[in-house]
Amino acid sequence: MAGTSKPIQTHHLTKLLFVDDEEGIRTTLPTILERRGFDVRVAANVHEALSEIRSHKFDVLLSDLNIGEDGDGFTVIRAMRRAHPNCIAILLTGYPAFETAVQAIEDEVDGYLVKPADIDSLVSTIERKLRSRKR
Repeated sequence: MAGTSKPIQTHHLTKLLFVDDEEGIRTTLPTILERRGFDVRVAANVHEALSEIRSHKFDVLLSDLNIGEDGDGFTVIRAMRRAHPNCIAILLTGYPAFETAVQAIEDEVDGYLVKPADIDSLVSTIERKLRSRKR
């Protein structure tokens, strides 16, 4: 069909936690990811994210870097690493900086993407990381 976007992938078993304090992106990106077949849960702040991490198992964490306070995304990633060591952890940031990129490497973040992230690139990154993690 003309004008049809990429085919819907099936990630029905892939549980994803999306953390972002911006309401606009929090209401749009999860819907797009769900259309791609991900099972998405959403958190608006660190407290909500930590609660989700305690009460659910996740395959993927997609977190904003600055959630309320600069660098809060690292708090969420560290908590996810403790609770679910095999979870893919990807940071999104509208303010990329050398210091946070270095911190991401030190915290073994799986991806560091700049907002607005291209959805196809984002999904491709998630899929690639999931495949390599399962080996």
